[in-house]
Amino acid sequence: MPTATPTVIPTAVSWTDAAHPLWPVLLLGCAVANVAALWSAPYLPFTDLPQHAAAIATLRHWGDPQWKGQEYFALALGRSQYLLYYLAGALLAFPLGTAERANLVLLSATALAFPLALRSLLRAVRADERLALFAAPLFWSQSLLIGFFNYLAALPLLLWGLSLAVRDAQDPRPRRTALLAAVAVALFYLHLSAFLLFAPAALVAWLALGRRPRALLWIVPAAALALAFLATSPVVHPATVGWTQPMSVLFEPPGNALRNLPGALLDIWPGSYDEIVLLALLAAAALLAWPQTRDPDARPLLRGVAAAWCALAALLYLAFPVSIGWLWQLNERYAIAFALLAALLLRPARGLRGALPLLLVAAASLFSAGLAAGQIRGFTREVDGFDAVLEAAAPGRRLVSLVYDHDSAWAKFSPYLHFGSYYRARKGGVASFSFAELPQSPLLYRPETVPPRKPPHWEWEPWRFRNDVDGLYYDYILVRGSLDPLARAGPGPTWHILSLSGRWTLYAK
Repeated sequence: MPTATPTVIPTAVSWTDAAHPLWPVLLLGCAVANVAALWSAPYLPFTDLPQHAAAIATLRHWGDPQWKGQEYFALALGRSQYLLYYLAGALLAFPLGTAERANLVLLSATALAFPLALRSLLRAVRADERLALFAAPLFWSQSLLIGFFNYLAALPLLLWGLSLAVRDAQDPRPRRTALLAAVAVALFYLHLSAFLLFAPAALVAWLALGRRPRALLWIVPAAALALAFLATSPVVHPATVGWTQPMSVLFEPPGNALRNLPGALLDIWPGSYDEIVLLALLAAAALLAWPQTRDPDARPLLRGVAAAWCALAALLYLAFPVSIGWLWQLNERYAIAFALLAALLLRPARGLRGALPLLLVAAASLFSAGLAAGQIRGFTREVDGFDAVLEAAAPGRRLVSLVYDHDSAWAKFSPYLHFGSYYRARKGGVASFSFAELPQSPLLYRPETVPPRKPPHWEWEPWRFRNDVDGLYYDYILVRGSLDPLARAGPGPTWHILSLSGRWTLYAK
């Protein structure tokens, strides 16, 4: 007689288990909440945002005679470590219509990629994928507030690249090695700070997990680019593009760096709400790390690699210069990288002891997205009047922005400092101050049309405007604040108020 096959009844998966479908849905929900906050109002209070939009717009409209991009600028694409972000933005600006919208899509993609890239790295080191929830609230960092978008966009690529490095060190495959090489090159052209962390971190994975020579071939194109950078880059040789200011190197004392760590992470909004988010994340991490019964650690070597990565990020935060010449906040950018990598070291226990702290992380993430949306909406209300004033300016002209009132009630770091660059983002021409004055820009001023020279950081000092020099060059003066920029500017051309609304005034020559 035939033997009956026993029926296997599947065991129900508890919501506290890592395999439960709740957790991927929660991860995606936190990422989407961040994107929704970015789209919640027209203006984002991120200081460098108008500069990025201006660079994207100039590349997008390079052949447009009305924008006069070729009249004022020369391309320096091969010598800029910011190239990839701007080229991607320029390509997106064609179907999306504006550089500002293209930049917003790039930021949205970065927000989505933060937790998804960390999840990929967690898989590679065989850690609990739910820990990727930590990445979502870390998106709202100092790097975002100041506007280091190139670096911010590089962080998910760095995490994903490390996941490739781990897999390829253990099991080299030609296609994966080639993909890892492409990631290294992309990081090099997104932001050098991210590349400086990625390259040694990937080498640590190779040394610890395989040491197979074939798995190290990814480094060849990156090393060639690095040598070319040292030999020819204006960042290393700024005098080649006319930069004459001293390249002083300043370090932040380790004690100051540790005290500034909350600000380098999530302390970006006025008030204490974002600090509450940081405390919630620290509490969740402490609960997850608390001594308790866990399954035996089956990945001590991979945990050792992750610990080495965290140590490397911490070393860069504490020992890297805070500024080199005009480049600043260099070491503090590594705070967010350390926080992302630190999640790899946590080991959630089974059951409620592991699940509840992760729910706290998800709640903190959703709260931080809601907080950001409220701050963004409040900032947009504060910007009131800007569109009407800027609309009065004709396209393709020369505008200088004098921002006497650069602070905001809705963000901690001077979001109005570069608002004049919205003119170039929408109408072309020249908008000063511009990143085109700095050696690392992919767009540099042509010598015959360069604006009058000023000392570094003059954008913080609007009273440096001289009517007999600057007044001869510019067609418009955009002012934020109640001061008259011409009262002490000296003799020169005559100006009149072309448009006035709220805190904004546009003068025409």
